[in-house]
Amino acid sequence: MVNFLGVAIERVQRLNSGIARTGVLVLSIAYSGFSVADHGSMGFGLGTASPIVTGTGITLPVGTFAIGERVQFINYDTASNSKLLGLANANPPGDPRNDVHSVSSLLSPSMFAAYGVTDRLTLGALLPYNMRSNVRSPNEDGDMVNKLGNSNGIGDTTFFAENNVYRSDDKLTYLSLIAGLKAPTGANRVKSSLGTPFEPHHQPGSGSWDPMFGLAFTRGMGVFSVDSSYMYMLGTAGTRDEEGHRVSQGDVFNYNIALSYAVGAPKIRSGLFAETNQSRWTLVMELNGEWRGHQKAARVLDPNSGSDVVYISPGIRFAGGRNWNTGVSVGVPIVADFHGYQDPPSYRLIQRFVFVF
Repeated sequence: MVNFLGVAIERVQRLNSGIARTGVLVLSIAYSGFSVADHGSMGFGLGTASPIVTGTGITLPVGTFAIGERVQFINYDTASNSKLLGLANANPPGDPRNDVHSVSSLLSPSMFAAYGVTDRLTLGALLPYNMRSNVRSPNEDGDMVNKLGNSNGIGDTTFFAENNVYRSDDKLTYLSLIAGLKAPTGANRVKSSLGTPFEPHHQPGSGSWDPMFGLAFTRGMGVFSVDSSYMYMLGTAGTRDEEGHRVSQGDVFNYNIALSYAVGAPKIRSGLFAETNQSRWTLVMELNGEWRGHQKAARVLDPNSGSDVVYISPGIRFAGGRNWNTGVSVGVPIVADFHGYQDPPSYRLIQRFVFVF
């Protein structure tokens, strides 16, 4: 994986020296509830004057902490009750394609923290709270739609490490490798209004241990900077379904690229960590893609799972102090390719705040 850069603030690089500097930093990993369309994209960033979702190759300075919050909201184009009933009766009884559902929105506030072990190695973690609203699904007879209510609870914790393997002498180009693990810390037995547990893909947590790996690249070019990040997560078997089978919510591949413009920054910069690069405002344009594999249980694929979605995401970041910043991104899907029936997203909002010390 929950992001690059533009400009930098570097006043906190070595606290024991008494020099306050602000630096650019972003670590992004692909996390979230991984399964079908009503799960959020994973990507979180830490740092100042950087993209919101795309990751950067820049790691935290040694001895530096970063803490913050990230809020993601996705609104979906939901199906009407009549459409759900039509889909539930479109195939012979017992056909897995009849198992459809609809979710109005997903809200995922998260807390994250990271620490610079060395100038080239950063360790961190992210913990979300997932809230799916207005879950609906036809009953087994296919003659009425059940209002299952909201599925809320603590999500899975993602632990990650980012290792910077290349940094140019002018400190304008960075390449880092990222590894992570999503641990099953989330609630996975939340009950619906009917008194029975939500299906595994509607639970706040997956119940699975999911490893991930990827890389992130950053290049500064005057007032502009380009970042790209790629993350692949291997979905393993987790929460059991009503038949007792452990469900894998599928592999996930995140791919991102971002262009940042540091308003008022020098046209020629000697490095992304120089104090002369300070800029309060950074404008960002991102393309955020996410491919999801099929959910499966007992080696049987769910036909209403698997997707490829690409958002175009303009954003803006404000650095309001020596060691804090906040930003917001608005994502609109320009590619939305789904297998079977899944609620397509209409828009996505991401807000983030980070404090470095």
